[in-house]
Amino acid sequence: MPFLTIYTNAENSDNAKLAEEASVLVANVLHKPINYVVTNVIYNSSMAFGGSANQKGALVELLSIGFNNKDKLVEDLTDFLIEKLNIAKAENINISLNDASASLVASAGRTFG
Repeated sequence: MPFLTIYTNAENSDNAKLAEEASVLVANVLHKPINYVVTNVIYNSSMAFGGSANQKGALVELLSIGFNNKDKLVEDLTDFLIEKLNIAKAENINISLNDASASLVASAGRTFG
């Protein structure tokens, strides 16, 4: 179960494909089953990075039960978003990692722990 939300002001022609590709990346890096990964891409042209809505960027939130390699995950997600969303500055990609207890996360009507 990782839950990934990508908020961005960078236009993309296919957010569904971006969500699918991000899901695969997260599942692979975290060694989690892809069937538990949920990804949401939200486009918002009103976002500002460095005080300017003209600068393109992304705010990413990832909730997971455990992180086995945070540094690799952050690096891979940053590189992925730079490439897929054509973001010029890595500093405009901000990632929040939230480690959740299995007892506080649920799917299909039951918690994971």
